[in-house]
Amino acid sequence: MASRRSCIPLFIALVIASLLFIPASAAGAGAPPSDSTTAIRQAHLEWTALQTDVEMNTAITYCTTLFGTDTGNMTGFLAGFRNEESLIPSATDPASLDTITADLRSITSQFRNETIAQMTKGQGDWDTLNKQISGAKNKNPYIAAKEDNYWNTLKTTLMGDFDAWILQGQQALDTLKNEGYDTTSAQRSLDLISFRRPDVVAALGSRNELKIQSMNSEILSMSQQFGQQVDDVQGQVSDDTTTGFLIDQGYRAVARADTINYNLTVILLDISPADSILAQTKKDLASARALQNNGNFESAKTPLRLVKKDLTDLAGAYRDLEHSADLPPDLSASLGTMAVQLDNMTAQMGRIV
Repeated sequence: MASRRSCIPLFIALVIASLLFIPASAAGAGAPPSDSTTAIRQAHLEWTALQTDVEMNTAITYCTTLFGTDTGNMTGFLAGFRNEESLIPSATDPASLDTITADLRSITSQFRNETIAQMTKGQGDWDTLNKQISGAKNKNPYIAAKEDNYWNTLKTTLMGDFDAWILQGQQALDTLKNEGYDTTSAQRSLDLISFRRPDVVAALGSRNELKIQSMNSEILSMSQQFGQQVDDVQGQVSDDTTTGFLIDQGYRAVARADTINYNLTVILLDISPADSILAQTKKDLASARALQNNGNFESAKTPLRLVKKDLTDLAGAYRDLEHSADLPPDLSASLGTMAVQLDNMTAQMGRIV
């Protein structure tokens, strides 16, 4: 028979493993930024925190029925836990989620110790408490709703990042091919990754972490091969072509950003940070183009490094808008996709300049 301590069901970790279907960093298709998981972590934390909330409440109710117990401290810990729990929906950055998670863990630990003390004092039966907790959780429709929200958020976010990675990789290969370079092997590898999309969707739909991890490992291995093949192709490219390629990519990003900024302005949204960054990007790109046109290919890398920083800042501005504004779903999705594409582009620049 298991010991009383091992039977206590109040040990939820309140953390999420990064089960990301995002291929490894490769030219034109860099790894996603760490905050691409923020929405996933938030949804997971809401789900697991609610489960612990129900467990705590049920434990208090049971301990109240025992002779000689005092559940005052348990009730106080639950109140503190719920206060932290209420902060989760507004935590839209990794640091905030880290702080809340640490606080929830601390309170859960204190509650667990107090539960042991009261159960010992009142000679409570752990099997009975476990059954009551399981019943309360199974009957709670809000827990099921939080679980559905987590899995739907995971699937939507990761598939969006996956598709953006494939798109950016294809754009990089198309550009290299148009310059006359042989991209046959790399194209075959990218196609094989793209063809696995239904398998990725199925793995996420299974809600089985082992299946998700297995599929993720396959995609990671395939993408590493793709990255090496793109490196081999780029190794054949002259400084002139490489510099021109990066500048062209920058101007394409600026054109897409102009469209997004216009759409945001139409709905009367304040986008002054994004507009200011975009204006600076255009200036730095113009400087890089002028140096390239004069044959100063090495010197052109200096303003290109500024462009790299500009695009990183622009991606951050778009994410701020995506998370802070009440936007139409299609525009919000466009902001998220654009931010990922900008991250991919800066990762590519980082390999060259």
